[in-house]
Amino acid sequence: MRRDPPLLIGMIGLAGCTLGFIFAPRDALIAWLVCWLGWGSIPIGALALLMLVALIPGTWRQLYEIPLRLGTTLVPLVAIAVIPLLIGIELIYPWTAHGATAGYASFKAAWLSTGFFVGRTIVYLVVLSLLAWALLAAQPRLRAPIAAVGVILYALIGSLIGIDFAESTEPNFHSSIYGLLALTNQWLAGISFAILLGLWSHEGQAPRAAAGVLITAILMWGYMHAMQYIVIWAGDIPAEARWYLERGRHGWWALAWILYGFQGLIAFCALLSPSVRNSSRAMIVLAVLTLVMRLVEQAWLVLPGMPGLTWAVAPLILAASLAMLGIGWLAAVRLGRRSDEGKRANEWRSMP
Repeated sequence: MRRDPPLLIGMIGLAGCTLGFIFAPRDALIAWLVCWLGWGSIPIGALALLMLVALIPGTWRQLYEIPLRLGTTLVPLVAIAVIPLLIGIELIYPWTAHGATAGYASFKAAWLSTGFFVGRTIVYLVVLSLLAWALLAAQPRLRAPIAAVGVILYALIGSLIGIDFAESTEPNFHSSIYGLLALTNQWLAGISFAILLGLWSHEGQAPRAAAGVLITAILMWGYMHAMQYIVIWAGDIPAEARWYLERGRHGWWALAWILYGFQGLIAFCALLSPSVRNSSRAMIVLAVLTLVMRLVEQAWLVLPGMPGLTWAVAPLILAASLAMLGIGWLAAVRLGRRSDEGKRANEWRSMP
């Protein structure tokens, strides 16, 4: 009997996650959070970019549109994958403890309440799923109006997902740029996914759109990280400065060097070379590197502020990654086949 590799990978990952939820539930949930933020940014970023494809004309659509449509179909999986986080919310976020928000301002205390958090998360993901469905099902003439409204909704929801799920793990820390960091993370994930799929079977030179959009997103990502650091350094507020100090201790500095070194230095400098920009293989390597850096970035943003973590979080991140990537790969393959079958059926019906 022929086994499906994506299904096998997903099942192995789910088995590892199940063991984690049984023997180390908090570590397993935090690992799932890191992976949900990292890998879940691919479908969300694909949706955002697909809306831009509908609004902005140009030859760059030829490379990106089909992979972005496939990535957008996976948005409902992101909604399903959030369920363990909502069930185990009290193990992840310190503000869920009784009386933890007593000293906060009234708005912050209301915002950091379990019921409101769960309720707005459901709204976020339902809206994104409906946007994905509407954009994919719409006639060509209706895509631009849907995308115009959808981009506004996405900008709000995408930034709030980063603030709610990542920044609020340390409720005493606040950055006005954190939501923009979440958006740039999603853009990089969506662009890299589209480049990977778009160039996978591409022969010859890579189109200019592959490098141009990616290098723009990397510059925006680097600018947001630099601005957050400069603003916090200039403000010299202990609660905010401590956020960076935590990420420079106990080996977490290594993740920062990996993230900024590979994403901000190696990938950016490589894209300055015409031989890299014109090579499909080189661009695929950079796309894979950028996708991996999305997980590294979320680990660096989330884990240092989580006290009491054990060594188990590392293999559990691997298990959660296998589960999400395996199931996502399986869903993408099945949806891709269904789309091809639908196209062939329409072509057959249109034949005289």
